Amino acid sequence: MATDAPSNGGVKQPQETAETHLHDIMSHDTSKGAVVHSFDPDAPPEQKAVAAGRQRDQLKSIVQQDGNVDGKELSIDGETLPTITVEDTDEVTNNKQEKSGSVTPSAPIVPGEFPSGLAPAIPDWYKVGWRAVANIDAPPLEEGEEKDNHILQLFLAEQYYGQWYHNAALICFAVFASHFLTRFNFGWGWLIILLSICNTYYVTSMTRVRRCARDDIQRELIKTRLASEHESADWMNNFLDRFWLIYEPVLSATVVASVDQILSTTTPAFLDSLRLTTFTLGTKAPRIDKVRTFPKTADDIVMMDWGISFTPNDISDITPHQAAQKVNPKIVLSVRLGKGLATASMPILLEDITFSGMMRIRLKLMANFPHVQIADISFLEKPVIDYVLKPVGGESLGFDIAHIPGLQTFIRDMVHDTLGPMMYEPNVFTVNLEQLLSGVPLDTAIGVIQVTVEAARGLKANKIGGGSPDPYVSISINNREELARTKYKPSTYNPTWMETKFILVNSLQESLVLNLLDYNDHRKDTPLGAATFNLPKLLEDATLEGLELPVLKDGKDKGMIRFNINYFPVLKPESVDGTENLPHTNVGIVRLTIHQAKELDATKSLSGDLNPLVKIFLANSTSYTHKSQIIKHTNNPIWESTTEFICADKSSSVITIKVVDERDFLKDPVVGYMSVRLVDLLQTDPALNREWWPLSGCKSGKIRLSCEWKPLQMAGALSGADQYVPPIGIVRLWLRKATDVKNVEATLGGKSDPYVRVLVNNVTLGRTEVIDNNLNPEWDQIIYIPVHSLRESMFMEVMDYQHLTKDRSLGSVELHVSDIARESSSDPQYRYESTGAKDVAEPILTGGSSYKGQLHYKAEFVPALNVKDVQFDADENEIQKAAHKVQRNHTDGGLSRTPSSSSDEEERYVTVGHPITEAGTHSPPPQTDSSQSVRANGNGAANTDEEASSPAEKDPAKEGIELSREELFKHQSGIIIFNVIGGHLHKKARLDVFLDDTYWPAFSTLKSRSTNAQWAHVGEGFVKELDFGRIWLRLNESGDSDKDDVIAEWKGDTKAFLDTTLDCRSSFTLTDADGRTSTVDLETRYVPVPVKLLARESINNQGTFRVDLLAGKDLRSADRTGKSDPFAVFTLNGTKVFTSQTKKKNLNPDWSETFEVHVPSREAADFSVEVFDWNQVEQSKSLGHGTINLRDIEPFEATEQIIELSSEKHGAKGQVAIRLIFQPEIIVKSRKATSTLTFSSAGRAVTQIGSIPFGAGKGVVRGIGHVFKRDFGGSHEKLDVPHAIPEVPAGQASRPIGEHNTADGDTNAVTASNFPSLSRTPSLSGPPSEPGTLKVTMISAKDVSMADTKPYAVLRVGDKEFKTKHGNKTSSPEWNESFNFAASAHIPRLRLWIYDHKTLGKDKLLAEGEVDIWRHIQVGHSAAAEVTVELQGGGLARLRLEFDAENNPLARHASVVSLERSQLPASSSRFSIRGRRPGFNEDN
Repeated sequence: MATDAPSNGGVKQPQETAETHLHDIMSHDTSKGAVVHSFDPDAPPEQKAVAAGRQRDQLKSIVQQDGNVDGKELSIDGETLPTITVEDTDEVTNNKQEKSGSVTPSAPIVPGEFPSGLAPAIPDWYKVGWRAVANIDAPPLEEGEEKDNHILQLFLAEQYYGQWYHNAALICFAVFASHFLTRFNFGWGWLIILLSICNTYYVTSMTRVRRCARDDIQRELIKTRLASEHESADWMNNFLDRFWLIYEPVLSATVVASVDQILSTTTPAFLDSLRLTTFTLGTKAPRIDKVRTFPKTADDIVMMDWGISFTPNDISDITPHQAAQKVNPKIVLSVRLGKGLATASMPILLEDITFSGMMRIRLKLMANFPHVQIADISFLEKPVIDYVLKPVGGESLGFDIAHIPGLQTFIRDMVHDTLGPMMYEPNVFTVNLEQLLSGVPLDTAIGVIQVTVEAARGLKANKIGGGSPDPYVSISINNREELARTKYKPSTYNPTWMETKFILVNSLQESLVLNLLDYNDHRKDTPLGAATFNLPKLLEDATLEGLELPVLKDGKDKGMIRFNINYFPVLKPESVDGTENLPHTNVGIVRLTIHQAKELDATKSLSGDLNPLVKIFLANSTSYTHKSQIIKHTNNPIWESTTEFICADKSSSVITIKVVDERDFLKDPVVGYMSVRLVDLLQTDPALNREWWPLSGCKSGKIRLSCEWKPLQMAGALSGADQYVPPIGIVRLWLRKATDVKNVEATLGGKSDPYVRVLVNNVTLGRTEVIDNNLNPEWDQIIYIPVHSLRESMFMEVMDYQHLTKDRSLGSVELHVSDIARESSSDPQYRYESTGAKDVAEPILTGGSSYKGQLHYKAEFVPALNVKDVQFDADENEIQKAAHKVQRNHTDGGLSRTPSSSSDEEERYVTVGHPITEAGTHSPPPQTDSSQSVRANGNGAANTDEEASSPAEKDPAKEGIELSREELFKHQSGIIIFNVIGGHLHKKARLDVFLDDTYWPAFSTLKSRSTNAQWAHVGEGFVKELDFGRIWLRLNESGDSDKDDVIAEWKGDTKAFLDTTLDCRSSFTLTDADGRTSTVDLETRYVPVPVKLLARESINNQGTFRVDLLAGKDLRSADRTGKSDPFAVFTLNGTKVFTSQTKKKNLNPDWSETFEVHVPSREAADFSVEVFDWNQVEQSKSLGHGTINLRDIEPFEATEQIIELSSEKHGAKGQVAIRLIFQPEIIVKSRKATSTLTFSSAGRAVTQIGSIPFGAGKGVVRGIGHVFKRDFGGSHEKLDVPHAIPEVPAGQASRPIGEHNTADGDTNAVTASNFPSLSRTPSLSGPPSEPGTLKVTMISAKDVSMADTKPYAVLRVGDKEFKTKHGNKTSSPEWNESFNFAASAHIPRLRLWIYDHKTLGKDKLLAEGEVDIWRHIQVGHSAAAEVTVELQGGGLARLRLEFDAENNPLARHASVVSLERSQLPASSSRFSIRGRRPGFNEDN
């Protein structure tokens, strides 16, 4: 609001009065909440808009707003106006605004407006599309679940399926509703309403049934007609007639632009130019005459036969007016003859083109855009082609060469011969639309095929005039151009070549053709036949050996050829922190593109113009690898020429590029050249594509090129022995906690589930456990990371666990090894030393320069002992082996078709190491006689003259101290280095290596390309206590490193494993649950690292406790009678692990019960016992609580403790007597088959330590922090292959029936040897192979529910299932019912479920569990046992197992016997149909 005032003079009093009055009005409006904009009346409109923008945040909405506001609009400070220039358009301003935090005022949002930003991501738990709703992508059902789903099929026939029950329900509804209405005296009006409802439903349903039936019948008739008849496509032709008139000029212009460029680069030397001066396809569009569709194909395949024709001279289907305006196809090629001014143009005319044929089109569909992945096109028969060709005379005086006898037939046959291998049935022309639209070049290689041609036998051919053939093999793809050939073998019908060829492939959807030809000196070679191999077979198994294929010619057998074939795919980039990184390999494919050159030196040309081309040479070879096209009459050529070749050693490869002036019949001079290391060429940024390289040997000139590296998945390519560097030590990371981490689940009302992973060189080497729903997680975990250089850095990345999708990053903290380590010159045994521990709380970098939260950790470097010869013999890769074999066989008897040029070499020097810094200027090229020049040796390696003259640098692996095997094994902690060579697998998989109690593998190989795995992978892992460590070798079928799909496993002692594999290769057999075996070959080295372990890290800190609950004394009375019904509950870290029996009306109960509990850490264990009073009606009452100390228990020694009970309300009252026996063993944390980890509270014990007996006596170990005596570590018997100890499930305890209780005897004589039933290893006799009768007595259960229920038990062994009766309401039911099952070694487990019986409704699952049958039943020792099993969901179950090996129950029906009643248990229904048991995984 503003007023205009006079600029000079005037009365001031009225002006001041008006301003005062205006100010009062504005103040009054402002006090009532209005926003008033005031500005200078002389200000320009931009400043007025800025002033108004400052007040926008004061505008209030009429809608109620929440108090929590995620952001606000910031005001604009100062009077500077925002401006933008043309130069600013290329800058990325959004990032700057995000970093500065400023937000520009936004325009008001219009309802229904198209959103300006990206649409929000759809949550993972949404079901979008039919595939998600139908769960079609869900994992396959387990065997047990499939059996349950098939139960309905046993009782329901096919005719009972459908919607008939809807009509039956309607009838029942009408009957019951009418009965209800009449019973309660409703009137006739209600009955009429009921009848109208039923009538409406009936009419609607019948209409739907008839419509669906009509559609189904019509659809089936159409399917039959589609497959047998052709249909017209007149609607498509009508559309093409109109669309062609618009699209044809655009299509013709595109063709002329493309063809002219090709013609200009391929013009012969005797011609001046070739140009398309006229090109049109006419006004009549192509037609689709008929279409046939094949409906019986896969769901993602569409296949059709199209009859197509292009007949522009046919005027029968057009009007006379259209015929008068019709334009026929015409193509005029102008050929200019001569040179300079003496030139003449000669037109070549091609017109009246007609074409017709039957084409088969096959489309493969996919979910992503463009939804058509691959289109395969082929002609079912040779198409009919006709034309008028007038090479001389043009349109008026031209003569059609088709009138020359035999010439038209010759041209037609040449066309068919060219198109036949490309797209005549059975060959197909494949267009990969997904690759075409992705921006990846169509000719880029996806891998390398190694073909080893061994021999051919029984060839049936003779030379003209007699004599034996001289056969050789020519290799091609789909009979196109020749890719490789062998040498010819003179005068033999059974040639042997043993030659290896490497072929780059762009697709595996084609065929590899091996043509056998007879070599002739002075005439064309004679075809002997061909063998065809389908490349898609390599997707199933990438290594196929000993292939024998027939050699066919005209459908007749002409012999047999034997060869081997391997496929090495290109490795895909790895995504880390949202960026894709290529794996670092030394062998791969190089894609080199020569773009253009500028300012070429034309002093050697008389005319001043060059005809430049480029030749590419590798190493010192004189034969070029690639030659570009010739660009005539220019000094600034643009080639855009691309080539690909295989590189066997990236670090030593040198590439030479020569620019040559093409001079027809004279010698072509070199205009300029450059030699560059491949590693220097790859270090340039390919995204810029604007880097120029100077040329040497000329006065001026520069060339622009780009290079791409594609690593190959070849044995030893990623982590081979030749790339391995010995470790200098380990970094001990103590990851304590994080505070205020980023919350990425706030939008869903939750919190992040953080964990930390440690990455070195983009490889995950360690992980912590997941802390659910916590922004201040405390992990308190110690991870050991081997390091190899002071220049290494490790990223501690905080991640948010996601159950369904990939985990999300919450930020990272970087730790440099140089911050905690340095070189040492004082101690010769250690090359490096620690600079001290780093105990810090560093901010978590979330991206850019923003931080969120802090990571508290302690890092310390521990140097490794400088041991000599910590390396492996590096094997050559397949390419190097083939190259050396060619060199060795160069002078063999085999004859080459062309003279070999491998011996013709010239010495070259690297002339450039980096591109020109500025595109507008260029520095003079470095001279070749410089002291810093680099020379390429005969193997392609690049060595500087300075390095050649100086002594070789010392190899750290060759230096150090020598230690014998016994001296190495004296060091308990160290780094084990594995060289995984290969193996024979029953499935393609990767190898995961686990050490000790780690839940994340120490390292993993790549997934093998074949069942004959060749890994050549070097990995390492840290072992804390060699004498008591465990090692796992697992074959994982999953290709994703974050998922588990274990198909085979081997377990053993670390020391015995190291003793077997140290300095020698050993083979290990891995088995799966079905008994299938796989073998893995590997060898190891050992580098000691003197680490002082904390007490919590020692093997003595974890293991299994056997707890004997003896008795209670002076318990508090809780009943009115002065007594109690006590039972004891033991908990470990908040999880209930055991519940005792209930002793009725007893204050001094004698329990005499035994159980086992696995303790992952005695230091951190919270183990307690609480005694409750059992009540039938109300909840159990606590009688007291006591804590059990596990820290001071000596291993293998029975220790009795008296636990004082106390409660907050009643104080100290009562005691519980227990006996503890501790057995140290590794407790492995479990990891789910998801992208991250979860853990059980107590873990799982996998085996006992080494070969220490259970009853080892007293005094072996004193305290947690002590280490086992070395004589126990050395007591392992030396084995050829370390033995694997089977895994045993936890939560089970048993007592053989008839064994005397030791609780009543001498307590001091109790040792582990008195408890043979608790041995961790199975019986030597093993489970029976033949079926026997297993009698299972379901005795009772305890504490299956906090409230009283009507429980019954369901037992299942194999595919047979029984259930007990349900009793009265109780939480501790007793059944005493027996059932007979068939059991053998193939049925290892018994499944148990306990349900709450519901009279109305579905029974509720209370608890479930499983029993390892052959752990408790030992054939030949104890045929009966009483088993106590811990149930998932709470409670314990007691069963009695009795096995009769002589009685085979399969010969008769199983009986059901009750200990109290002899009759069969009653069933509540005729059919016992139940869904899938929760958590059920059937073994068989």
